[in-house]
Amino acid sequence: MTNSAGESHANSVGSKIQVRGGGERSEGETCHAGNQTLGGNEENEDERFASQIKRELSEKLPELNPTCIFRVPQKLVRDNENVFVPQMVSIGPYHHGGKKLQGMEQVKHWYLQGLLDCKPTPDTSLVSLVELVKAIRSMEEFLRSCYNEKPDLKSYDFVKMMVVDGCFIIRFLRMDNRFEEPGIDDPVFRVPRVYSAVKKDLLLLENQLPWKVVLCLFNRTAKPGDPSLQKFNINLFWAPASFITSRTTATREIRHYLDQVRDLLVGSLTTDTYQYWTPIPPVTHLEEIGVRFQLAPPERARLDITFDAIDGVMQIPQMIIEVNTESVLRNLIAYEQGAVRHHESHLLSYAMLFNHLIKSTKDLERLVQKNIIYTELSKEDTVRLFNRLCNDTERISFSYPVLAGQVNGYYEERWLRRWLARIKNNYLYNPSSVWSVSNAVIIVLILTATQTVYSVLAYYKQP
Repeated sequence: MTNSAGESHANSVGSKIQVRGGGERSEGETCHAGNQTLGGNEENEDERFASQIKRELSEKLPELNPTCIFRVPQKLVRDNENVFVPQMVSIGPYHHGGKKLQGMEQVKHWYLQGLLDCKPTPDTSLVSLVELVKAIRSMEEFLRSCYNEKPDLKSYDFVKMMVVDGCFIIRFLRMDNRFEEPGIDDPVFRVPRVYSAVKKDLLLLENQLPWKVVLCLFNRTAKPGDPSLQKFNINLFWAPASFITSRTTATREIRHYLDQVRDLLVGSLTTDTYQYWTPIPPVTHLEEIGVRFQLAPPERARLDITFDAIDGVMQIPQMIIEVNTESVLRNLIAYEQGAVRHHESHLLSYAMLFNHLIKSTKDLERLVQKNIIYTELSKEDTVRLFNRLCNDTERISFSYPVLAGQVNGYYEERWLRRWLARIKNNYLYNPSSVWSVSNAVIIVLILTATQTVYSVLAYYKQP
C-alpha cells in the first residue's frame, strides 16, 4: 500500500508543474507552450529574412551588363576560321600580341605619332597624349567589362592598347574618307592587299573596341569640318554609302563599330513576334509561276525586301559580293547570335532568305541579270557562299514571316502553271526525255493501228 501510494504521489507530482501564482499546468500544456515559443522564434526568423530581402530590393539595382564584345562560338568558327580571325591587324585584347600581327604594331605607333604631330589651327589646340591617356584611364573599369573574356593585361598595357588601337582606327578613317592624304610611303593605303585586309579586320567581332573609346579619342582629335564618327563609318563598309540608309541612333547606345554597321543595315526592319522560318522556292521556280524580281530603289535599307502578292513582284535592294563579304556577314550573324539585346536575327534571316532563293547558278544568273546581285566571285563560289552562311546557327526569330507566307501562298495557288512548267522542263527541254516520249508515242500509234487492222480482218472473216 505504501509503495502504491508513493508511486501515485510521484506520478501526480510528475504530471503537474507548480507555477508562480499557485496554479498548476499539465505536462501536455507545458509541451504546447514550448512549441508556441519555438514557432514564435521561427516566425521572427521569417520576418527577419523578409526584412533583409526587402532592404536589398530597395537598394539601387545594378546596371545591365555592358559586355558586348565576345568570342565567336566554336561551332561557327570550325566551318571557316579565317573569316573570324584577323589576318593583318589586331584591335583590342583578344588577338593582342599575335605573332603574325606584330608587323602592324609599328604602323599603329606611326599613325598615333602622326595624330599627335598635327599642327594646331586657330580653332584647335595641339593634341596632348596626356589628355588622351587621362580620358581612357577614367573609363578603364567600364572598358574592361565590355569584353566577355576579361583582359589579362596590367593597367598600363590595357590603357596603351586602347589609345594606340583607337587612334589607329581614327587615322585610318580620316585617310579612307579623304580628310587626310596618305603619305607616299604609307604601308596601308599604298598596298592594296594590306588595305583590303585591314578593312576586313576592322569588321571582325573579336577585333572590336568599345564605341566609347573611339568616340572619346575622336572628339579630342577632330578638326574643323570633320563629319561625325558615324559618317566615317558608313564609308568604311564594304558597300557604297548609297546602299546604307541612315538611321537615327539617338534612342539607343552604339556598342562598337560592328554594332553600328548592323544598325545601319537593318534600318527600320522589325520583328514583332517569334516565328519559325518557312522555306520558299528558289528564283527559277518562282519565275515559272509568274513571280517577277525587281531591283528596289537605292534609298531603301539593305534588308528591306518586299513582295506584292497581287502583282507577284519581289523587290530586293542590290547586294554587292566581294572577297570580304562572307566575313562581314558571318561576323554580323555571330554578333546577333551572342548579343543579348539582338533577339531579332535580322542578318541571319536575310542570309536564310538568299539561301533559299539561290540554290543553283541559274538562280544566281537571274538575279545578276536584274542587277539585284553584283558579284566579283565566280558563280559557283557565290552560290556556295549563300549556302553556308547559316551553318551551325541558332534560329532565334525570323524577320520575313509575312513575306514567306505570301510567296508560298502565291506559289500554291498557281498549281496549273507549276504542272505545265514541270512538263516543259522534264520533257520539252530534255532531249533524252523527248526521245523517250517520241518512242512511246510511236509505239502507241503502231499498236493502235495493228489493233485496228486485226479488228477489220476479223470483221471480214466472219461467216
